[in-house]
Amino acid sequence: MLRIKYDDMVNEFKRILVSRGFTEKNAVDAATVFAQNSLDGIYSHGINRFPRVVEYLDKGEINPDVVATCEMSMGAIERWEGHRGFGPLNAKQAMDRACELAKQYGIGMVEQQPLDARWKLRLAGSKPGMHRYLLVQHNAKHACMGR
Repeated sequence: MLRIKYDDMVNEFKRILVSRGFTEKNAVDAATVFAQNSLDGIYSHGINRFPRVVEYLDKGEINPDVVATCEMSMGAIERWEGHRGFGPLNAKQAMDRACELAKQYGIGMVEQQPLDARWKLRLAGSKPGMHRYLLVQHNAKHACMGR
């Protein structure tokens, strides 16, 4: 089995993502997601997924420039639109927002819907001292997951 150093993976992923329009910061964050998933043995969302993401970037199916926005707010519950941005970065933004809401209301829930509707992500709370509950419907090839 070929072994690749973690830092080498992050740097190469970052280089490619910057060449496809990601900002430096977003490229580092996204590259870290891919590398960490591979390190954790989740290859379907790590190194094995990366070529498909590059393909989606090249086709314009993922827009590296957009930022998710809040479309509806009802106290501790919000619905966000991902605008075809990079899913893991949008999910991180949603999780951070859910944590802010939880600090304010005791619970925070953010539902995020990308424009292409391939997956939905519901997030509630999750940093030290908070409990998280995730429901993910990724696509037809992956079952719903929660934890």
